[in-house]
Amino acid sequence: MDKVLRMGVIGCGFFGSKHCDVLVQLPNAKLTCVCDVNENTAKEVAAKYDCDYYTDVREMLQKAAVDAVSICVSEDYHFETAVAAAKAKKHILIEKPIATNAADAVSIQKAAEENGVRLMVAHILKWDGRYVYTDEAIKRGDLGEVISMYFKRSTTHDTAENFGGKVSFFHYMIVHDFEAMLTFAAPAKVVKVYSQWTNKRNKAYNSQDTVFNTITFDNGTLASIQGCWSLPVNKALGIVAQAEVIGTKGVSYIDLKNQGLEIIREHDETELPELTYWPQYYGYTLGKLKEEINHFINATLNGEEYLVSTENAIEAVRVIDACFESLKTGLPVEINRA
Repeated sequence: MDKVLRMGVIGCGFFGSKHCDVLVQLPNAKLTCVCDVNENTAKEVAAKYDCDYYTDVREMLQKAAVDAVSICVSEDYHFETAVAAAKAKKHILIEKPIATNAADAVSIQKAAEENGVRLMVAHILKWDGRYVYTDEAIKRGDLGEVISMYFKRSTTHDTAENFGGKVSFFHYMIVHDFEAMLTFAAPAKVVKVYSQWTNKRNKAYNSQDTVFNTITFDNGTLASIQGCWSLPVNKALGIVAQAEVIGTKGVSYIDLKNQGLEIIREHDETELPELTYWPQYYGYTLGKLKEEINHFINATLNGEEYLVSTENAIEAVRVIDACFESLKTGLPVEINRA
């Protein structure tokens, strides 16, 4: 391919640095620059990948020779960063969630449309074969009509400690499951949610332990999504994710914990390495993250449709908004799209 997409990465933290590591591997992408408010971080990442760096997003968007950006900043800054990128006529790959509320999410979509740029939300489960195969099985009719769905996503309590209440685990973790739920249930729409949570272990971190969400669709399908970041800190417990989809003709089970490898050291705890989404070996970041970014690059260059539905990404945030309202009132909340 003789076309190359010039990319800038905004936010050089955990995900931003991984985006950089993937981009320098792709023959049809060029990492032109990075941006981070912490100059030392930006400078260090730029030196590692031999590119320019900025500390101000608007300056980067104005001066840097980029066609598109990866937005990897904290969720609270997605709206202003994405709108600025759209107005600067840059195509956008934005880490999930698209925004922290549905109104901002719709505004980001509108800004992209008005400025003629492409927008893809990085929902990585679109490249996890377990979820993709389940979706295809549902569409083929293998499971019949979907009756109910159950999703669970848990991690260790040091995650809550590190964020200190600044990030909701709805947006950080289980937005993945809300988007998957909407995909599996399509074309049915959510009409009602009811949510409850508790905070015993993570109360000191201004955060919750576990949340249970019950979701009702307009065709009678029921779903339950559990999120938790109060597991004990242990190398055997990173992300523990499960899903069950029950239909009138069959059932699908997804289990993500032990990925087929255990490292057992003498006088040390067992380690279960993450080998699916962004494993590192041969000196590179590989896995589903690389597939996702590669898809964005190819689809953007060739004018092809993205595998991630922006409407689903927005709807996931809209349903989460209703969950927050239910937690606030203690009552079920109906979703009105009028």
